[in-house]
Amino acid sequence: MRLLFSKYVLLLFPVLAIVSCGKGYQIRCSNYYTEDMDTVKIGKDILFTKVKKFATTDFEKIKRGKYNITFISSKREFFYSSIFIPGSGGGARTVQIDAVKQISILEE
Repeated sequence: MRLLFSKYVLLLFPVLAIVSCGKGYQIRCSNYYTEDMDTVKIGKDILFTKVKKFATTDFEKIKRGKYNITFISSKREFFYSSIFIPGSGGGARTVQIDAVKQISILEE
């Protein structure tokens, strides 16, 4: 009986490890504003620098919580928004600023 139980545990462990790998959220920034962004700050931990216009950054991992977003253009204009990342599930988010200074949060 013990041998049978240990086989099931050994088979179940890799399955759980594979299933749990995909969870979590990622975030990136897209700049469609009329000039380059000097800095994009998301919370205290995530910082994108020198984001060219019409460019998108790579994804960064982000944990659960509410984050303030600050865009700082190369001419020192400031734009603000916020985002909430849920604790369960997973996916990707894109924070985007456009030419009319509108900040959007896109879910992928």
